[in-house]
Amino acid sequence: MLHLIALALIVSMVLLGRWQLNVSNAKHFSLQNFGYALQWWAFSIFVLAMWARILRDTGRRAHDTPAGEAYRAGRLPDPEATPNPDQPVAYRRYVMPQSSAAQAPSTDPEHAAYNDYLARLDADLPATSRAEGTNQ
Repeated sequence: MLHLIALALIVSMVLLGRWQLNVSNAKHFSLQNFGYALQWWAFSIFVLAMWARILRDTGRRAHDTPAGEAYRAGRLPDPEATPNPDQPVAYRRYVMPQSSAAQAPSTDPEHAAYNDYLARLDADLPATSRAEGTNQ
């Protein structure tokens, strides 16, 4: 079905480009209509390129080994296994960001020092500046 749709789009756009070129010639080379003709042909080239890309990706997907089979074959690490601290980490796990109301971890002195610095800056601001949202 995709082949028919792509073919119909390409043929339609090529014919529309030819029609725009005829209109351009009828108007003694109207630059606007000539540009439209080129535009229709560019659209048809785009459809052809996307069609080829979809076919290529579909062919690649058919030849790829699913992750489950690769794991069973021993080519992927077990995601449930306890990590060995001596081995380098192959990927980084996602860490969900904390809300702004959450306290800084007590084990991070650099983070705590930065929060103290921000608190001192906030204390030095006049109350009117804080209410207006300006930094004066």
